[in-house]
Amino acid sequence: MKKVLVLLSTYNGEKFLKEQYNSLISQAGVDVRILTRDDGSSDNTLELLKSLGAEDIIEGKNAGACGSFLELIKIAPLEYDYYAFCDQDDLWDSDKLSCAAEQLDKMSSDKPALYYCGQLITDGELNPLYEHRMDKRRSKFSNCVFNQMAGCTAVFNKALLIKLKKDMPKDIFGHDTWTYRVCAALDGDIFVDEDTHIKYRQHGNNVVGLTNGFKAKLLRAKKYIFEFNSESYAKEILRIYPDEISEKNKAFFQDLSDANTSSSARKRLLNDYDINFNNRMLNTIFKIKVHLKKM
Repeated sequence: MKKVLVLLSTYNGEKFLKEQYNSLISQAGVDVRILTRDDGSSDNTLELLKSLGAEDIIEGKNAGACGSFLELIKIAPLEYDYYAFCDQDDLWDSDKLSCAAEQLDKMSSDKPALYYCGQLITDGELNPLYEHRMDKRRSKFSNCVFNQMAGCTAVFNKALLIKLKKDMPKDIFGHDTWTYRVCAALDGDIFVDEDTHIKYRQHGNNVVGLTNGFKAKLLRAKKYIFEFNSESYAKEILRIYPDEISEKNKAFFQDLSDANTSSSARKRLLNDYDINFNNRMLNTIFKIKVHLKKM
């Protein structure tokens, strides 16, 4: 039975945490341990964790979601087969980790490997809204521009954790985006599971993120163009792993790094056939983003 360490970050999460925690300890077919870092909660999150039997709890200062997960990466011990990011307010299907382990078992343990899946989007009471299924046709370069992987679905091996521990990135906004891009840059194995194995709650600040309405799509397009950046990730990839990535991958990340200041880099990106999102809207947003020098 594979040993999986769940990396759980909490922050004022008492409302939904009990259901999520119970879904973690109910995972079938794997040996689960939970490492929790609380990001400076002011409610009863810590007391609830302890009442649920949580043992490995780090009481941290507020660092934000990305910072909290990067701290978990730093402190995670190298004694497990696989590692999984976990948000406090979702609900995992009982086969989530076993499905991931089944696919990761087929990959080499000597190189980075990553698994992620789709999500069943629900309201705050877990009533289903729609399925957010993954597109297996997108190339790794496309996903290095606009990441489709949600961190709460990601499971990865020890080899990738070791690479992630090498140094912590600066000026990034997502631990999940960083994890994907590191694995892709190092030519790791990546398995995309189209099926859903997690219930993702729509509530509070995350409602816009995966809502299907027209207004939400417009807001998301605006974020893709003006907020989500590839430049800082690319610079950090090149800084931390300069001698570990292939020449092809190095050239791609160099173009992402230089696109806002180099017309030749922008031209290469626009003509790169490996960047195709299989989605007309995303393809258009990408071209607009490049032309506006907002990479």
